[in-house]
Amino acid sequence: MSWRTVVISNTAKLDYQMGYMVVRKNELTKIHLSEIEMLIIESTSVSLTAALLSELTKKKIKVIFL
Repeated sequence: MSWRTVVISNTAKLDYQMGYMVVRKNELTKIHLSEIEMLIIESTSVSLTAALLSELTKKKIKVIFL
């Protein structure tokens, strides 16, 4: 069941790894895709992999660029 809204507002690299979205900033954070309802990106200095975007689409997770 997805319930989490993830907001990325600073420089970060996002990628997909074995069912998790990996957020690399100063530290590494992993969030399982089944927990994510929506991903909001508020910065132009965020890098996303095609693999992550593909998995987000498959799981019907909304991605919003502001």
